[in-house]
Order: sequence, then structure tokens, then C-alpha cells
Amino acid sequence: MSNRYHATPYDISATGFYFDTYEEYQTRAAAHRNEHGDPVEEYEIQFIDGDSYRLFEAIGVNQANLKDWFERFEDMDDDEAVKLIILIEHFGYSVEDALDRIDDLHLFEGTAIEYAEEFIESTGMLDQMPENLRYYFDSEAFARDMVLGGDITQVEIDGHSYIADGV
Repeated sequence: MSNRYHATPYDISATGFYFDTYEEYQTRAAAHRNEHGDPVEEYEIQFIDGDSYRLFEAIGVNQANLKDWFERFEDMDDDEAVKLIILIEHFGYSVEDALDRIDDLHLFEGTAIEYAEEFIESTGMLDQMPENLRYYFDSEAFARDMVLGGDITQVEIDGHSYIADGV
């Protein structure tokens, strides 16, 4: 599904226009005039419909970085988009710094408890403990400690829970 956008002029004597591609935006903006026949130069770029709204908002797309949006981000793979959103919105990185760190972030889709249980299983953490004591291990408390200790970050994006680690 392609995304749909709207260029809303700051000039109140002009009406905006919808567009789907950067080329369409450029063509329409170059020919755009207000009711007095003067060229319209400044727009607020709004996301109207599509799948990339959260990334669009996280990046802070505007007229100045619109070309960059279309070239680098609009068709970004879902996992990379989620990582970028997390790095920008939850860790406070700039877009460029987030792009530099995107490969350092590990993403797990699920809750902190599910992450902790998978971590325990994959590392064999409990294998060294006598079997009769393993049942007393509290994976919920372990997950909570991982979140509170900053080892992992739990984030909800568009109704999906993610665990981020590695940053």
C-alpha cells in the first residue's frame, strides 16, 4: 500500500493538495498559486493514509526533509522502521545517530516476560540449578528486573509489544 500525503500551505489564501510521490509533490508545488496568483512556497506536510505514520512522525517529516523521506525511509523494512522509531522516540537519538545505531539494536516482538523466558531457555541459565529448585525461579520478577535495570526496553508500537536491547 502506498502512503498518501497532503501539502497544506501556510498561506491562508491558498488551498493544499494531495500527493503520493516526491515527483508529484515537486510538480504540483512548482505550479501552485494562491488566490492572488502568487507562488506558494511553504507547506506543512501531513501524513494522510498508509502504513508508515509512526515513522513519519518520529522522523518529523517536513518540507525540508521530504525528499530524504521518499529516498530513504518511506519503503523501509518493518523491523528497521520499528528500530528507528524506538531509537528516536524512546532513546532520544537524532535521525542520523539512530541510523548509525540501528544494527546495534536487537528487537524481540513480545512482552518482557516472554523475552525473559526465551532468554532463560536459550542461555540454559537454569540448567546448572537442581531440577527441584527450578520451579521456584520467578521469570516475571526476572523480566521486571531486566526492564528496571535498563537491560531491555519494553515498547508498544501500533498495538504490538517489542523488547529492545543492545543500546
